Amino acid sequence: MFRINYSKLSLDEVKSIVSADSGPFSAGTRSDLLINREITLTLDDEGVTPPALTYFFNSGDTLTLCENGAKAVECPYGALEMGTRVLFAHMIPGTLRGYAAVLDTETGRCAAVEMWFIDHEGAEVDTRHKPLSIEELGKLGFFVNREVERQIWRGFFTENEGAAQGRFSRSLRLDNKMVLWDDDLGRRRIFTYVSNYFSTLVELDTPDGEDVISLPSDYFQIDDSTFFYDFGEVEYSGRLSVEVFDLFSMKKIGVTMGIDENDEFEFRLYRATGKVLGQYATFYDFDDPGDQPAASMAGRFAQKKGMRGTYRTSVLTSHPEPEEINALSPHVRLFDDAQPNGMISDTRMAYSTQCAGKTVLFRDDAGFCAELDFIDHEHLRFRTADRDWTDAQYRAYQLDEDLVYLGFYIENSCPPEGMQFALDFSNGCATCIDAKIGGGKEPHDVVPVYHFGYMETEGVPVPRTRRHGFTRELLGRSFTWTYSKGITSQHIYNSPNSYSWTIFMGGTPGAPGYRAGGFVWSSPCTYIKLRNGVYVMTCVEEKWSGNLSSAAMNLKIMHDCGFILSTSHDCTTLDFTMLSAYARDAGKCDLSGLYTL
Repeated sequence: MFRINYSKLSLDEVKSIVSADSGPFSAGTRSDLLINREITLTLDDEGVTPPALTYFFNSGDTLTLCENGAKAVECPYGALEMGTRVLFAHMIPGTLRGYAAVLDTETGRCAAVEMWFIDHEGAEVDTRHKPLSIEELGKLGFFVNREVERQIWRGFFTENEGAAQGRFSRSLRLDNKMVLWDDDLGRRRIFTYVSNYFSTLVELDTPDGEDVISLPSDYFQIDDSTFFYDFGEVEYSGRLSVEVFDLFSMKKIGVTMGIDENDEFEFRLYRATGKVLGQYATFYDFDDPGDQPAASMAGRFAQKKGMRGTYRTSVLTSHPEPEEINALSPHVRLFDDAQPNGMISDTRMAYSTQCAGKTVLFRDDAGFCAELDFIDHEHLRFRTADRDWTDAQYRAYQLDEDLVYLGFYIENSCPPEGMQFALDFSNGCATCIDAKIGGGKEPHDVVPVYHFGYMETEGVPVPRTRRHGFTRELLGRSFTWTYSKGITSQHIYNSPNSYSWTIFMGGTPGAPGYRAGGFVWSSPCTYIKLRNGVYVMTCVEEKWSGNLSSAAMNLKIMHDCGFILSTSHDCTTLDFTMLSAYARDAGKCDLSGLYTL
């Protein structure tokens, strides 16, 4: 899903694709539990006026709906059951909308999800030169025709009986749990329920699998083991999935509605069985049951029907032409001049002077060579086979004993280029990460090239075969990284070449939702091992800012350091700056045997 370029569709194209005249496909046996029953859903007003819905289930595949007192309409539907819970879904013929509902037949509680394609032409958003802010995005509303929007209401259902007591409740009980689900549509997928508002997905066994995808999500707890969950494939296909799953039996039922990568209408029921892979640490307040949303999240968006928190990265950054980016190169902001820089503040790892006065010849095994002449602890000269001696400012961190991590920007480079080196003065191993802006999925994406080799310098042995290299030792682990006061994110390394992060939204200590997750996104990355307990994680924020962050972490001291090559979100400035953070270990999940080699 991550690398599929989903087509932009006009409203007429959506209308020609969507078929509301048939119920959802099901690979297995449907439920007949609702046949000949008349059910009224009474839903709560939680800021958006709910519909009045009365259903009569004529058969196992046809129902009659009376919506808001209007004339009854016959709709094809499908239903699945799991214990005392029933999930049914239908479209309304002649429209671009429908409903999915979950009924708890034991307690009479329910949740209904209205799902629809926007019924107007989406506003064209041109961010080639000026991206939207979060606030502007909230005011804009919907603009992607192919996306399925959703609105959820909780309540109870009746069959000539009294109102049910209680409601499905908001909950944090799923926070940071990772589950592998195998469904009857042939999909093997890893879900991590990373916050009250988002989840992440890895699609195993697909052509672009093993990339982590971030999804805006909703969660409600039905009982101790059973949950209502939905997710929208926002910024991707736009499909919506609604599910109910039980962590006792590890079973799930669900429905997906939307338009697939082939621009065909998809409306499918499915069942799945699961396996819990582990539970990462959570950081919300001990006394917070998670039954109320965090004010810091709710306040980020306008209160409109269907609105949900998401990065919508396609409009939160500019998309300039390559020549516009190249024009920024002479005006790069370096190191401490790249302000404001909340990614380092007072957490900076100590600088190193170990390179000062030395000359280092770096070689890899494929013929790449770079000479580094360190004039002092902040200035060097370097050259490569295609570049004469060039002066540069650099910064070097003391990552471990006799191990230095340094970076510098090549001024006036075209395309803009920065280099990072890991130099091990104890064994001679060395790594170069040569990063250039351009040549990626977008013109502003940074593309790194990795050179694993050795260095020749006085007093350091030259290793014959030993090299740094890519590793999977971090796979499944999670850490929090505190960059500065008020800026902490949790990383989950949930794929061999991709990861996700949750930016904690803070708020007021003791208030609902304090540190209960926040905004989530993900990107491709690489993991490199330098020594036992010492690694480099380099990520590129594809499908968003295009920035490269290269973080060298020493897990013996739970501290990292590194460098960022980036353009600003409006692509008016270019930065080569630093990052550094303190870490906390947030646990590990077992991903052994799940990924291809």
